This record gives sequence, structure tokens and C-alpha cells, in this order.
Amino acid sequence: MVEMSQADKIRRTTFLGREFLTWLMFRSSRDEGVFSLDNGEVIEVFFERALTLDGENPAREMSALKVDDPTQSEEVLLSLRLGKKVSRARLQLIKDGREFAFVLDAAGLGLRSVKLPETQALDPVEAMAEKAGLCTELEDAVHELFVRFMRLRLDVDAWSTEAAPIARWIDGTSQEVH
Repeated sequence: MVEMSQADKIRRTTFLGREFLTWLMFRSSRDEGVFSLDNGEVIEVFFERALTLDGENPAREMSALKVDDPTQSEEVLLSLRLGKKVSRARLQLIKDGREFAFVLDAAGLGLRSVKLPETQALDPVEAMAEKAGLCTELEDAVHELFVRFMRLRLDVDAWSTEAAPIARWIDGTSQEVH
């Protein structure tokens, strides 16, 4: 068997980040942003105005959109119908009443332009430690969501059950009541 390089492995799995963000957008729309984590915690995830979608050839098939509610935007849903997937999104994550704002890039699940909740510490060293803890908390929440997606994605039956309502949402034929 031929050994695959790390770069080849990354290239072959980059679609998963785009599928993750697209799934996250669907679930955020369907469940009004509420996600119950495996540890019993509840977080909320909302898509904000800025969103990038791309197809198999991002250099030719990229759409950068700014819309009020991306999860309900006809322009976003049309891009999804055309086979594009979410490749970058500005998100708001709320956990324990604290709001985090950030951009999530599908290519490497990198967090960018992170805005953390206000810190309570007055001492600069303590404030820095608190900010580092908040960064870890945000990374852990995104990681937990990605792990949930991957468990679902790798289970053929569960994924086929999930894919049908995603397709109806994209097509605009979803009849689900919240």
C-alpha cells in the first residue's frame, strides 16, 4: 500500500470543513441556534452577515455574501442549490451567557477575528489568563461541534437521515415546525 503524505491527506479531507459549516448553518436554522453538547451544556450558534461559499473550484466558484440572516437568505440557499458549500462564516457563539464573535474558516477550522467576552480581572496578568481561558473555551466548543458532525457524517445511516432534511432546507421545501 502506498503511504499518503500529510499534504495529500489534508487535500483529500478539506471538503469536511465546508460540509461542517454547511451542516452547522442548517442546524442553526432548524434548531434556532441551540445545540446541546454531550456534556449537558447548551450553546447557541448564530450565523452573522458575512459568509463565503464556494464550489469544487474556489478560484472560479466563490460567492462572498453579506445578508441579514444567512440561514434564511434566498441568495445563500441558491448558492447551496448550485452545489456550493459554506467555506467561511462570521459566527456568534453564546455559552453560559457569554458571547463570542469570530470567523470560522472551513479549510483548517481556523478561528479568526475573535472577539471575546469582557473579562472581569483588573490585574493585566489575570486578565490575560482569563482571555486565554476564554480562547480555550471557544476552541473546545467548536471542537465539540465538529466531533458531533464527524460522528454523524461517518455513520452512514445517521448521515442519510440527516441529509434528507438538509436537502429540503436547501431546496426550500422544508415543512418542519419549530
